[in-house]
Amino acid sequence: MDVILKLVRNIITIDGPSGVGKGTLAFLLAEKLDWHILDSGLLYRLVGYLSLKEKLETTREIVQFLNKSKIQLVTNLKEGICEIKLNKKILGKELRNENIASRASELAKKEEIRNAIIKIQRNAYDSEKGLIADGRDMGTIIFPEAALKVFLLASPEVRAERRANQLKEKGMSVIMHDLLEQIQQRDEEDINRKISPLKPADDAIVIDTSSLSIKEVEKKVMENFKKL
Repeated sequence: MDVILKLVRNIITIDGPSGVGKGTLAFLLAEKLDWHILDSGLLYRLVGYLSLKEKLETTREIVQFLNKSKIQLVTNLKEGICEIKLNKKILGKELRNENIASRASELAKKEEIRNAIIKIQRNAYDSEKGLIADGRDMGTIIFPEAALKVFLLASPEVRAERRANQLKEKGMSVIMHDLLEQIQQRDEEDINRKISPLKPADDAIVIDTSSLSIKEVEKKVMENFKKL
Protein backbone atom coordinates (compact mmCIF):
# COMPACT_ATOMS: atom_id res chain seq x y z
CA MET A 1 0.00 0.00 0.00
CA ASP A 2 1.34 3.47 -0.90
CA VAL A 3 2.27 5.71 2.01
CA ILE A 4 0.62 9.15 1.85
CA LEU A 5 3.05 11.82 3.02
CA LYS A 6 1.97 14.96 4.83
CA LEU A 7 3.63 17.64 2.72
CA VAL A 8 5.72 20.27 4.50
CA ARG A 9 5.54 23.77 3.04
CA ASN A 10 8.75 25.16 4.54
CA ILE A 11 11.15 22.74 2.86
CA ILE A 12 12.30 23.33 -0.72
CA THR A 13 14.54 20.70 -2.27
CA ILE A 14 16.86 21.53 -5.16
CA ASP A 15 18.38 18.55 -6.96
CA GLY A 16 20.37 18.12 -10.14
CA PRO A 17 23.85 17.45 -11.47
CA SER A 18 26.84 19.75 -10.94
CA GLY A 19 26.95 23.10 -12.71
CA VAL A 20 23.22 23.72 -13.00
CA GLY A 21 23.09 26.51 -10.40
CA LYS A 22 21.80 24.64 -7.34
CA GLY A 23 24.03 26.41 -4.84
CA THR A 24 23.45 29.91 -6.21
CA LEU A 25 19.70 29.34 -6.31
CA ALA A 26 19.73 28.01 -2.75
CA PHE A 27 21.33 31.22 -1.47
CA LEU A 28 18.95 33.46 -3.41
CA LEU A 29 15.96 31.62 -1.96
CA ALA A 30 17.44 31.53 1.55
CA GLU A 31 17.95 35.31 1.47
CA LYS A 32 14.44 35.94 0.19
CA LEU A 33 12.72 33.58 2.64
CA ASP A 34 15.18 33.89 5.56
CA TRP A 35 15.61 30.12 5.70
CA HIS A 36 18.57 27.84 6.41
CA ILE A 37 20.51 25.99 3.70
CA LEU A 38 21.44 22.32 3.70
CA ASP A 39 24.45 21.91 1.40
CA SER A 40 24.54 18.12 1.22
CA GLY A 41 27.71 18.09 -0.86
CA LEU A 42 29.54 19.84 1.97
CA LEU A 43 28.65 17.00 4.33
CA TYR A 44 30.22 14.50 1.97
CA ARG A 45 33.27 16.74 1.72
CA LEU A 46 33.41 16.52 5.51
CA VAL A 47 33.70 12.75 5.13
CA GLY A 48 36.58 13.26 2.68
CA TYR A 49 38.20 15.66 5.14
CA LEU A 50 37.94 13.14 7.98
CA SER A 51 39.53 10.49 5.80
CA LEU A 52 42.45 12.61 4.55
CA LYS A 53 43.08 15.15 7.30
CA GLU A 54 41.98 13.25 10.41
CA LYS A 55 43.47 9.99 9.10
CA LEU A 56 40.33 7.93 9.60
CA GLU A 57 41.21 5.03 7.34
CA THR A 58 38.15 2.78 7.40
CA THR A 59 34.45 3.30 6.74
CA ARG A 60 33.72 2.04 10.24
CA GLU A 61 36.02 4.64 11.83
CA ILE A 62 34.38 7.45 9.85
CA VAL A 63 30.83 6.34 10.70
CA GLN A 64 31.70 6.00 14.39
CA PHE A 65 33.23 9.49 14.39
CA LEU A 66 30.15 10.98 12.70
CA ASN A 67 27.78 9.25 15.12
CA LYS A 68 29.54 10.53 18.22
CA SER A 69 30.21 14.08 16.96
CA LYS A 70 28.09 17.20 17.12
CA ILE A 71 27.67 18.37 13.52
CA GLN A 72 25.83 21.55 12.65
CA LEU A 73 25.36 23.15 9.23
CA VAL A 74 25.86 26.92 9.31
CA THR A 75 24.44 29.23 6.64
CA ASN A 76 26.68 32.30 6.24
CA LEU A 77 24.54 34.55 4.05
CA LYS A 78 26.93 37.49 4.45
CA GLU A 79 29.83 35.55 2.93
CA GLY A 80 27.60 33.55 0.59
CA ILE A 81 28.90 30.20 1.82
CA CYS A 82 27.84 27.26 3.93
CA GLU A 83 30.07 25.99 6.71
CA ILE A 84 30.08 23.06 9.09
CA LYS A 85 30.51 23.31 12.84
CA LEU A 86 32.20 20.06 13.81
CA ASN A 87 32.07 19.85 17.59
CA LYS A 88 33.62 23.29 18.35
CA LYS A 89 35.51 23.79 15.07
CA ILE A 90 34.17 25.71 12.06
CA LEU A 91 35.10 24.16 8.72
CA GLY A 92 34.59 26.06 5.49
CA LYS A 93 37.51 26.68 3.16
CA GLU A 94 39.23 23.55 4.47
CA LEU A 95 36.58 21.41 2.80
CA ARG A 96 36.84 23.06 -0.60
CA ASN A 97 39.77 21.48 -2.39
CA GLU A 98 39.91 18.95 -5.17
CA ASN A 99 41.64 16.18 -3.17
CA ILE A 100 38.93 16.23 -0.54
CA ALA A 101 36.21 16.39 -3.22
CA SER A 102 37.69 13.36 -5.00
CA ARG A 103 37.93 11.35 -1.78
CA ALA A 104 34.38 12.38 -0.83
CA SER A 105 33.10 11.09 -4.17
CA GLU A 106 34.68 7.68 -3.51
CA LEU A 107 33.32 7.40 0.03
CA ALA A 108 29.82 8.58 -0.96
CA LYS A 109 29.33 5.28 -2.79
CA LYS A 110 29.43 3.35 0.48
CA GLU A 111 26.02 2.59 1.96
CA GLU A 112 27.22 2.91 5.59
CA ILE A 113 28.53 6.41 4.89
CA ARG A 114 25.34 7.52 3.13
CA ASN A 115 23.16 6.20 5.98
CA ALA A 116 25.20 8.16 8.53
CA ILE A 117 24.97 11.33 6.43
CA ILE A 118 21.22 10.90 5.91
CA LYS A 119 20.67 11.17 9.69
CA ILE A 120 22.62 14.44 9.78
CA GLN A 121 20.75 15.81 6.77
CA ARG A 122 17.33 15.10 8.26
CA ASN A 123 18.38 16.65 11.56
CA ALA A 124 19.19 19.88 9.69
CA TYR A 125 15.47 20.63 9.38
CA ASP A 126 14.06 22.87 12.09
CA SER A 127 10.28 23.17 11.86
CA GLU A 128 10.50 26.70 13.27
CA LYS A 129 12.57 27.90 10.32
CA GLY A 130 12.42 26.72 6.71
CA LEU A 131 15.11 24.81 4.86
CA ILE A 132 16.51 24.92 1.33
CA ALA A 133 18.02 21.46 0.72
CA ASP A 134 20.59 21.38 -2.09
CA GLY A 135 21.87 18.05 -3.42
CA ARG A 136 21.20 15.10 -5.66
CA ASP A 137 18.66 13.05 -3.68
CA MET A 138 17.01 15.68 -1.50
CA GLY A 139 13.55 15.34 -3.05
CA THR A 140 13.62 11.59 -3.62
CA ILE A 141 15.29 10.22 -0.46
CA ILE A 142 15.98 12.83 2.21
CA PHE A 143 12.87 15.04 2.19
CA PRO A 144 10.15 13.34 0.12
CA GLU A 145 7.66 15.26 2.27
CA ALA A 146 8.82 18.63 0.86
CA ALA A 147 5.87 20.44 -0.73
CA LEU A 148 8.12 22.02 -3.38
CA LYS A 149 10.75 19.94 -5.13
CA VAL A 150 12.91 21.46 -7.87
CA PHE A 151 15.14 19.56 -10.29
CA LEU A 152 17.58 21.65 -12.31
CA LEU A 153 19.06 20.60 -15.64
CA ALA A 154 21.52 22.08 -18.14
CA SER A 155 23.39 20.63 -21.08
CA PRO A 156 26.85 19.17 -20.33
CA GLU A 157 28.40 21.73 -22.69
CA VAL A 158 26.86 24.68 -20.83
CA ARG A 159 27.87 23.24 -17.47
CA ALA A 160 31.44 22.67 -18.67
CA GLU A 161 31.62 26.28 -19.82
CA ARG A 162 30.33 27.52 -16.45
CA ARG A 163 32.87 25.40 -14.61
CA ALA A 164 35.66 26.58 -16.90
CA ASN A 165 34.80 30.21 -16.15
CA GLN A 166 34.89 29.49 -12.40
CA LEU A 167 38.33 27.89 -12.70
CA LYS A 168 39.66 30.70 -14.88
CA GLU A 169 38.52 33.24 -12.27
CA LYS A 170 40.72 31.36 -9.79
CA GLY A 171 43.67 31.61 -12.19
CA MET A 172 43.59 27.94 -13.14
CA SER A 173 44.16 26.59 -16.65
CA VAL A 174 41.34 24.68 -18.33
CA ILE A 175 41.15 21.97 -20.98
CA MET A 176 37.52 22.04 -22.12
CA HIS A 177 37.55 18.54 -23.63
CA ASP A 178 38.73 17.01 -20.36
CA LEU A 179 36.29 19.09 -18.32
CA LEU A 180 33.33 18.02 -20.47
CA GLU A 181 34.41 14.38 -20.25
CA GLN A 182 34.62 14.59 -16.44
CA ILE A 183 31.12 16.07 -16.22
CA GLN A 184 29.64 13.41 -18.49
CA GLN A 185 31.36 10.64 -16.53
CA ARG A 186 30.10 12.03 -13.22
CA ASP A 187 26.57 12.26 -14.63
CA GLU A 188 26.65 8.65 -15.73
CA GLU A 189 27.87 7.51 -12.30
CA ASP A 190 25.25 9.57 -10.45
CA ILE A 191 22.36 8.45 -12.64
CA ASN A 192 23.27 4.75 -12.60
CA ARG A 193 24.40 4.25 -9.01
CA LYS A 194 22.38 1.73 -7.01
CA ILE A 195 22.06 3.91 -3.91
CA SER A 196 20.13 7.19 -4.26
CA PRO A 197 20.48 7.61 -8.03
CA LEU A 198 20.22 11.09 -9.50
CA LYS A 199 16.68 11.57 -10.79
CA PRO A 200 13.81 14.01 -10.30
CA ALA A 201 11.12 13.17 -7.78
CA ASP A 202 7.80 12.25 -9.38
CA ASP A 203 6.30 15.57 -8.28
CA ALA A 204 9.36 17.74 -8.95
CA ILE A 205 9.34 20.88 -11.10
CA VAL A 206 12.02 20.34 -13.74
CA ILE A 207 13.79 23.49 -14.99
CA ASP A 208 16.40 23.56 -17.75
CA THR A 209 18.79 26.38 -16.82
CA SER A 210 20.87 26.20 -20.02
CA SER A 211 19.47 29.44 -21.45
CA LEU A 212 18.13 31.03 -18.26
CA SER A 213 19.74 33.52 -15.89
CA ILE A 214 19.79 32.53 -12.23
CA LYS A 215 17.29 35.33 -11.53
CA GLU A 216 14.90 33.82 -14.08
CA VAL A 217 15.24 30.45 -12.38
CA GLU A 218 14.59 32.05 -8.99
CA LYS A 219 11.45 33.71 -10.36
CA LYS A 220 10.09 30.40 -11.66
CA VAL A 221 10.69 28.71 -8.29
CA MET A 222 9.12 31.54 -6.29
CA GLU A 223 6.07 31.54 -8.57
CA ASN A 224 5.55 27.87 -7.74
CA PHE A 225 6.24 28.43 -4.03
CA LYS A 226 3.55 31.11 -3.83
CA LYS A 227 1.02 28.63 -5.22
CA LEU A 228 1.47 26.22 -2.28
